[in-house]
Amino acid sequence: MDSSEVSRLASRLRTVNCMHVVNITILVFDYSLTLGAEVSHMWSSKFSLSKVLFLLTRYSPAFDVPVLVYYSMVSNPSFEHCAQLHAASSWGTVFGMAVAEAILILRTYALSGRQKSVLIFFTAIWASGVLASIILLEFFLRSATYGPPTSPLIPGCNLTGGNAIFAGIPFVIVLLNDTLIMMYTLWIGLKNYRHSRNPLIVALYRDGITYYFFLCIISAINVATLLQAPMPTAQLFNTFLRVVHSVFSTRILLHVRDIEHKQSERTLSTTVPRVVLSFAGASVETL
Repeated sequence: MDSSEVSRLASRLRTVNCMHVVNITILVFDYSLTLGAEVSHMWSSKFSLSKVLFLLTRYSPAFDVPVLVYYSMVSNPSFEHCAQLHAASSWGTVFGMAVAEAILILRTYALSGRQKSVLIFFTAIWASGVLASIILLEFFLRSATYGPPTSPLIPGCNLTGGNAIFAGIPFVIVLLNDTLIMMYTLWIGLKNYRHSRNPLIVALYRDGITYYFFLCIISAINVATLLQAPMPTAQLFNTFLRVVHSVFSTRILLHVRDIEHKQSERTLSTTVPRVVLSFAGASVETL
């Protein structure tokens, strides 16, 4: 490898390492902003599915994101060690995004008026997507190859190859799942809540639409990068997308809890048909 190739690879690795710093900065900054709300609305709340999902999506990045940073900074690693680190980080990404998607399904279930058919439908799609992602990730990890360090000045593992299709399809699955959820959300909103001024419902829609817009853009960029960019830049946005999913899903739950804390059942009443929103743990009835 000539000096120009080493220089290009070093530049790519610096970009990837800077992105890892960005990911950790986002997590720490968001945690500092929302810790007060978490203490007030989550720590003392009763045990529920939404609380479990919150804790998983909130704190799971603390395990796999640092692993990826170490993967990028370790000195003179063996190929086997690189494969283990890469696998740990990748499985953490799949797990974290699966939990975030489960929170979106819980939100959709609440908006549907707790219709079991809606829960079963979206859960089946979610489970199918998670299973497909697990299989595809396993294929990708088996196809991944690692090379020796190209220069003493370039730390970290050197991922030299891997089937980008296997790596990209799981993110396409997530994008399609989010799109389907958003289409149903808009439909149920026009059907049942078009004239509602219920703060909880307004928040669920505003947060959902805003987050979908940003996740859609980031997912599209991530898939394009996976398919077109050379290694190691191809995986530049993988962990970033995982971190954003964690931040957004956490904020959905915290925002709902905050509104419930501030509003009484009377102020949450609307003129829409009676439904029960148990999305945040303690049931909230709207008339």
